[in-house]
Amino acid sequence: MIGRLTPFFLPLAVVVLAQEDELEPIEALGIARTANSAENIVFDRQDIDASPSIYLDDLLRSNPYFSTYRRSSSSIAHPTSQGGSLRGVGTSAASRSVVLLDGIPLNDPFGGWVRWNRFSLTDLEAVRFERKGALSSSAGNISLQSRRPADKPIRRLILAGGNIYGLSADGFIASAAKNEGWEATASFRTNDYAGHPVVRASQRGAIDEDAWSSMHSGRTTLSNQLSFGRLYATFSGFVDKRGNGTPLGRNQADGFDWSLGLQGLMSHTALFGQEYDFSSAFPTVTGVKTERASERVVLDQFSVPASSHGFLHEHSLDVGEHQLGLALVALRREGYTHEINKFTDVSRRAGGSQTLIDLSFVDEWKPKESWNLITEFKAEWFRNEDGIRRGWATSTDSFPVRDNFSLGGSLDVSKAFSETVETRAAIRSHVRHPTLNELYRPYRVGSFSVEANANLKVERITGVEIGLDWQITESLSASFGLFHDQIHDSVANVSKLNDPSSATRRNLDKAELQGLELRVEQLLTEELSVRLHALMMDTEIRSCPENPKLVGNRFAQVPNLRATAALVWSPSHWSVQVDARHESERFDDTRNSRLLDNCLNLDISLSRRFSKNKRMFFTVNNFSNEEIQTHRSSEGIIYQEARRNWTAGLDWKF
Repeated sequence: MIGRLTPFFLPLAVVVLAQEDELEPIEALGIARTANSAENIVFDRQDIDASPSIYLDDLLRSNPYFSTYRRSSSSIAHPTSQGGSLRGVGTSAASRSVVLLDGIPLNDPFGGWVRWNRFSLTDLEAVRFERKGALSSSAGNISLQSRRPADKPIRRLILAGGNIYGLSADGFIASAAKNEGWEATASFRTNDYAGHPVVRASQRGAIDEDAWSSMHSGRTTLSNQLSFGRLYATFSGFVDKRGNGTPLGRNQADGFDWSLGLQGLMSHTALFGQEYDFSSAFPTVTGVKTERASERVVLDQFSVPASSHGFLHEHSLDVGEHQLGLALVALRREGYTHEINKFTDVSRRAGGSQTLIDLSFVDEWKPKESWNLITEFKAEWFRNEDGIRRGWATSTDSFPVRDNFSLGGSLDVSKAFSETVETRAAIRSHVRHPTLNELYRPYRVGSFSVEANANLKVERITGVEIGLDWQITESLSASFGLFHDQIHDSVANVSKLNDPSSATRRNLDKAELQGLELRVEQLLTEELSVRLHALMMDTEIRSCPENPKLVGNRFAQVPNLRATAALVWSPSHWSVQVDARHESERFDDTRNSRLLDNCLNLDISLSRRFSKNKRMFFTVNNFSNEEIQTHRSSEGIIYQEARRNWTAGLDWKF
């Protein structure tokens, strides 16, 4: 894998050859949209630079829209629990959102999860939460936009460390933009996370140790500005190793992503691919479970290779008062789990391949100056094939080919009553296809096991929402929204009626999610600002024939309330920021038998800018030393996020 990372830094030689004839680059990522689009930037370059976060998932959590399945940071969480979702959609750990970088999907081709700690924040220009796009899922897209060359060369380096964060380095370099000729960017990230205990102090035993991680990643883009568009090639990769909190609990992975494309003002065409591998050992405590004196590996998934290859074409066209967009995506995934059942020492293999063809059409229309209407229509053809399951005592060796054709789309309407007040409404229906992981790969969490299910059906979410955006004064703004979603055939871990120690992935006939969103921002003075963002959610399982006892339960790992607040004071060259994140209690499981307490996470950051290009920062994370519960085992063992800790670092632009 180290050999894979070598090409990422070859463009550094090209960067230093930056020529004259510089200009501001033209951005045209994906289908072009008007300034009145419903898809807004959630974090821009200024937000990213000002954030004290070191990891992308920590940055995204400052907006309550975003969540991963568990509360754990990507620094120590098991990657399979790091599926991302927006606004509480989802009844299992599978990602309900597609993560796109410049329009190219980056979710793991086997499981759909995301290694959030691989991304260098120095490489990102903006982040959007989107409901529409060439690739979409039941919870929409998390769209990342990479930095491009500017009028002058860019060079940036961030060094950071802390008592549990260990040492990290992030770097970004870019040549100057040109009228014609070659441009290049390159970024890297290396983080040796020292780690922290994940089991409550009073419950730790001889086998408990700090959970840790080691991530090394890089990304590079070479592009040539031609008269008809920008021709580019992008390569990225990572190597990730982790200790899960006990001597036998380990997982590691490596991955390589590439894309070749042509970016025009009104079009984007690309070929892309992924080559990933993953391994994980699943131990269980032996003897008295609560004493945690010894352990043994019960499942060794020693290799889970997966790959994907795809084609993307997006094109937009202005026709009178209409802006039309057409997108076509063809995607092929393949992956298999190779494992050993340590109870029987039997080798097992399971997996298959998937093919997706997605066609979408968007019409953005302004019938009047104050109205905006966006209509999207989607058609998807999906196939599961080559499915096998070998080595299990009771299973078929192969599964039949299954095809699915789905229609979906959305309608967004907004009306500006004045320069300060705008209302919006939307209705949508989208689908999500089960991943190879859900179809074929079993797993264990301690003594709790979950079986795969090759017969899972397609999830469909249908929802409506209304909202109001109000610029009350020049310094005060507020937004308010109501939403209601119905989810049919949502995949969840469903236990048997009388066996709470195991579960099988099954489709819930019907589930519902409804809620309220509130956001207020106030600029108190030129140096002092405050922001509050709250998301209230009411979730309910409405129908589950396989286990009727689940009816009426809340979604696993979805709280009723998630709220964030930030207070920023920036006198002169100093900046003080206080970030608070609150969550109400949530259930650890679909049975609602294991409750995780509510929590309040308070971070305090101080930074000092010594010049335009040099900054020093210091952050105390979890200032109140809160116990942030991430998991409760069936034996009552409490797992937790990091207690009070600190990070410090230097940020250079040169």
